[in-house]
Amino acid sequence: MQIRRRFRLLICAGLFSAAALSGCGSSSNNETVPNTVNVFNAHSVIFRNNSTMTIGYNEFGQLGDGTFDNRAVAAIVPGLGRMTKGATGAAHTLVFSNQESVVMAWGYNGFGQIGNATVSTSSGLAFTKEPVPVQFDALVSDVAAGGFHSLAVAGGAVWGWGYNANGQVGDGTTGNKSVPVKLAKDAADADLPATAVQVAGGGLHSLALFQDGAANSVYAWGSNSHGQLGFSPYSTGTYTPLKPNKVRLTEVVGKVEQIAAGNKFSLALEVVRDGLDNPTGQKLWGWGYGAAGQLKADPRNLAMLVANNTDTAYSYKPVLMFAGPLAGNVFITKIAAGLDHVLLLLSDGTVQTVGFNFYGQLGNDMNPVVVNGTSTSTAVSSFELVNTLNTDGTGNLTGATDIAAFGNHSLALVNGKWYGWGNNNMGQLGSPASSSSAGNPKRPRLVEGF
Repeated sequence: MQIRRRFRLLICAGLFSAAALSGCGSSSNNETVPNTVNVFNAHSVIFRNNSTMTIGYNEFGQLGDGTFDNRAVAAIVPGLGRMTKGATGAAHTLVFSNQESVVMAWGYNGFGQIGNATVSTSSGLAFTKEPVPVQFDALVSDVAAGGFHSLAVAGGAVWGWGYNANGQVGDGTTGNKSVPVKLAKDAADADLPATAVQVAGGGLHSLALFQDGAANSVYAWGSNSHGQLGFSPYSTGTYTPLKPNKVRLTEVVGKVEQIAAGNKFSLALEVVRDGLDNPTGQKLWGWGYGAAGQLKADPRNLAMLVANNTDTAYSYKPVLMFAGPLAGNVFITKIAAGLDHVLLLLSDGTVQTVGFNFYGQLGNDMNPVVVNGTSTSTAVSSFELVNTLNTDGTGNLTGATDIAAFGNHSLALVNGKWYGWGNNNMGQLGSPASSSSAGNPKRPRLVEGF
């Protein structure tokens, strides 16, 4: 019970150190926005073909439909054309088309995370409930959202904006940025690699993947409270969190092809390919906070924080979480990270999950993991298959072609339809909102409106 209370405190109030957060809980629909964010990571963005759809909490207009009404049915965001990809922060949303040089953004803007200077950052006025453009000078190829900051790749360069008290924007300062700034130098004041291919946003940290030689390079910046940047939180060396640091993945023999970021942890997927570009081997690496089992390691085996003698486990050195292929030549095709859980989409159409499970975001009934001698059913440290869609409850989910993780909930695209499980307190799974965690769906449920 002690562990569960600690995790609930983490999810509710301790995720971000931003002063804008005042706590968790449900909130009624209003005609005006509140002064502070009361509920966060409680909305979803999905796509039907290339049409953007949103669901869930909307008190800051983060659904982009021109209202402040929460919605438990997925609906198309009006005024957008064909979009490629989207991301959600604590209370804002980003999407882009890979044929355009703009990102479209909407929702909460208290720290400038919308990226458009015409949107106010003043308390009570810091929002836009309709999409606004974030302009770049080259085609956009990726976006990511942290808690209250945003990232993009445009023309092969990395851009950041929004909340920056921990240096998560990456420009070497701690001042918030209301428009995008380009990251040009690393922590050693050297030029970054020329071509970025992906970005990922954690709660208070950021990642970027660059094409850089045989292995590719992962860079990290921002908060390093639990080693999520890949070096010791107590380092007194040349490392700095205010500009990108290269993560040392010393055992990589293939190329890092994907990255993802949870609240206080980071992931990198390494792939070995043959001459025909077919995968022949894989490794999934994770580092940072691991007390919820999200590094697929018993937290008792991770380094312990000595400063306060707590059971908060972490590893700043990358932990091997997955080595493939699995039996039947099954590989990971996509990785996704929620606040404290991980999803893997596999080539056989199944989905595996690991990590925090208080809301059922792992998609099935899990065995407990022991943390410092205390057993808790809210954390799982081994990958498990998501349960079937069958009404009789037998078997595992199959036919999945895409996955997404937002906050404490998960989604999968199965046979052309989206299904969700986990936290649904604001209807973010596209079904009537639950009044308690016990009512959250722990197995995939069809997203209504899709």
